Amino acid sequence: DEQGVAMDRGWVLVDERLRTNLPGVFAVGDITPGLQLAHRGFQHGIFVAEEIAGEAPMPIPDINIPRVTYCEPEVASVGLTEVEAIEAHGADNITTYEYNLGGNGKSQILATAGFIKLVQLTDGPVIGIHMVGSRLGEQVGEAQLVVNWEAHPTDVASLIHAHPTQNEAMGEAHLALAGKPLHAHA
Repeated sequence: DEQGVAMDRGWVLVDERLRTNLPGVFAVGDITPGLQLAHRGFQHGIFVAEEIAGEAPMPIPDINIPRVTYCEPEVASVGLTEVEAIEAHGADNITTYEYNLGGNGKSQILATAGFIKLVQLTDGPVIGIHMVGSRLGEQVGEAQLVVNWEAHPTDVASLIHAHPTQNEAMGEAHLALAGKPLHAHA
């Protein structure tokens, strides 16, 4: 603040490349507005190092950073919610599918309930994945790849997901959205 760095309510203001208003000064992680997550701070640090090295890294918007609430059941998400997707793209352009974990063998073994919800641009990529269930925070890594790589349900549906794992539910949700339901019920 004393050096003239632009601030707002205690946050250091940055642009999408994490530059402050002062030349050559960057800010990362919890001192910047947005998600207050350790892995966001790590990503920011890597981004700035690559930016300084001239590698021109691609920014990752906060909406595409995985989020997990460690409670029981866990809540995990990445990308747009159905409401956000409809606001951004219109209701006619959004398709969703909610996979009930009751059809997943590992979830049955763990005696857990919950769901995986996919939000898709109709005939386009998956733009949001939201999960509720025991241990589902462990699935947010694949969810991040699907959303950030702009994968279509058919891209994921063609991949093998081991049985019996909770990860299999991710594959089955995409199978169902691709029109090829296996252990899913409409």
